[in-house]
Amino acid sequence: MSGIRRAVVAFIAVFVVVALTASGAFAARVKVSVASAGPGAAAYVIWGGLAALISKESKTVEMSNLTTRGAVEDIRLVESGKAEFALGVATLLDLAIKGKKMFKKPYTNQCGVGPGTASMFHIGVKKSSGIKTLKDLDGKRVSFAKKGSSTHFMTRTVMKLAGLKVREENLNWNVAADAVKDNRLDAFTIPNPIPSPAFVKFSTAQPITLLPVDGKVLKTMLTMNKAYFPITIPANSYDGQDKDVPTIGYTAWTIAGCKVPADVVYEVTRLNYSKKGMSYLLKVHKGWKVGFDLMPALDQMKAINMKVHPGAARYWKEKGFN
Repeated sequence: MSGIRRAVVAFIAVFVVVALTASGAFAARVKVSVASAGPGAAAYVIWGGLAALISKESKTVEMSNLTTRGAVEDIRLVESGKAEFALGVATLLDLAIKGKKMFKKPYTNQCGVGPGTASMFHIGVKKSSGIKTLKDLDGKRVSFAKKGSSTHFMTRTVMKLAGLKVREENLNWNVAADAVKDNRLDAFTIPNPIPSPAFVKFSTAQPITLLPVDGKVLKTMLTMNKAYFPITIPANSYDGQDKDVPTIGYTAWTIAGCKVPADVVYEVTRLNYSKKGMSYLLKVHKGWKVGFDLMPALDQMKAINMKVHPGAARYWKEKGFN
């Protein structure tokens, strides 16, 4: 065999080994999923961004974004091990860990990773409807979103505390936005970071009004769950919304099943809160900024007796947080 031929054969052999090694490394990535929400919800965009970031940047983990009915289902999916990561709404996690309301027994497979964002409760109507307050919704048609979502839970609570009798519909947020526009519905709701995709769509179709959640309803809700806090949807968050709107909000975390391997959770946490990761995620949805301002929010997790996942705890300890 000539020297040139031997060199060519050697080069091909090395190329094949390198290619197989790279292919093997890619194939060996651990596949996980993150449960968030459905199209029209900011959570779907926010945690979809996290899934894209992990799949793009990690050599060991590949993440997909699950379409779900919302935060209640997300927590249940993590508890059962059907999703490794999820949107974790603080108020609902408090109930799940205690085994209250829709969670029939204490949930034990809920561990914190880090803050994602803060959600603000939106109630939207067409400005032409003349509806300006919660009381004006009495007897009206209101979408509570799908059962199993944090939207449904919060809307039901708000309507009950306000003493309202409304006609409940259970529509996807984008569908609800179209239904209000077409006068088939009077109002729809969603707890979302701003901008909420459904409300962006809603406000570009016609002038809208966001209804305040304040007074006795707000005060009572703040006593019902320590994860709630008063917050304001700033003026001009949406087209034609020229006034600040007081409402109620909560922190939304990324959570993981406590049984998910620590090295997997460490990798997700590391990329999520890296300089490069944060820059990427802020381009996906600016709602991430609130989470990055709050990070690591370990004290908030402790306040509802949620454990920090060992993989995430390792990352935060490296960054000087215990």
